[in-house]
Amino acid sequence: MSSNSRQFKLSGVIASHDQFHQETHALMLGATPDEHYIAPKVISVDISVPVSKTIGVPQYSDTVYGEAAGQYDPAGDCQGNFMSSKFQPNNNCYAYGCNITPNTFPQPGRQSGYLLVAEDFKKPFDALGEQVSSYAIKDGLQLAGRTFEELMAFKSSQQGTNPKGLGAGYLAGHFVALMVSTAGDANWPGDYHWARCDNSAGACDSWSQKDGSDQVTNFDFAGNAITNPMTANWSVNQGPVSSSDNREMLVSYDFYCFMFVPEAGVKII
Repeated sequence: MSSNSRQFKLSGVIASHDQFHQETHALMLGATPDEHYIAPKVISVDISVPVSKTIGVPQYSDTVYGEAAGQYDPAGDCQGNFMSSKFQPNNNCYAYGCNITPNTFPQPGRQSGYLLVAEDFKKPFDALGEQVSSYAIKDGLQLAGRTFEELMAFKSSQQGTNPKGLGAGYLAGHFVALMVSTAGDANWPGDYHWARCDNSAGACDSWSQKDGSDQVTNFDFAGNAITNPMTANWSVNQGPVSSSDNREMLVSYDFYCFMFVPEAGVKII
C-alpha cells in the first residue's frame, strides 16, 4: 500500500474513498452522465464560499431533530438514528454533537452555504479551528470559550436568563467541544472532531462522542471516560506510514474551543 492510496480513518470530514457521502455537482432533478446516486434522496444546496455553486448532498433518511442533550442516551437520541440498526454510518461527530441526524454525514457550514475544502486543513491550527467554528456558528452554534472557566461563565449567563421559567438550573441547549487536526506528513489530509457534553446544566464533566461512522461512546480514543475534552486523548494510530516505511503513523486532534448548541435554531446538512 502506498501513501497515495492510503484510506485514512476520518472523524468529521468525508473521506475521499467514502463514495456514499460525496457531494455531487448534479442538480436535484437527476445525475449527470458520470454520476449515479445510491442514496434515496439528494438535497440541492447552494454554496457561496469558497465559490458559488450548487451541490447535491446524498441523504439516506429524513432529518430528525433531537432535544437538548441532557444525558448519555445513544439509543434514545434522534429516534435511535445513531445506532447501527438505523443510520449510524451516515451521521458523524458533528451530527452527534448537534444531536441532529440529517443522515448525510453533515459538515459545518454546508447548510448555510459555506463549504470546507482540502486547502482549509493546510492552515495553521488556530486558523483552522477558527474557520471550522465560524462555519458552525453559521449553522446556529454559539462560541462558549476556549477554556473551561470561560465555558462555565457562559453556562452561568445562559442559565441566568431562564427563558422558559423552568428554574435556575435550566439550560436551553447543550455544550460541545471542537478538536481539529491540521494536514500533515504522509498525506494526512487533516480533520475535525466534536465531543458532546451529557450534563451541560451541571458540572460539565461527562462527555461522549461519535468517531465518524463508528458507534457512540463516552470514552476517548484511549478508552478513558471523557471528563474534560481539553485533557482527553484524541490520538489515532493510522497504521504504517507506507509500504516501504512500517513506522506507525500517529495523528492527533487538539482541543480548540467549546461551543453551545441551542435547543432550536441549529440546522445542518
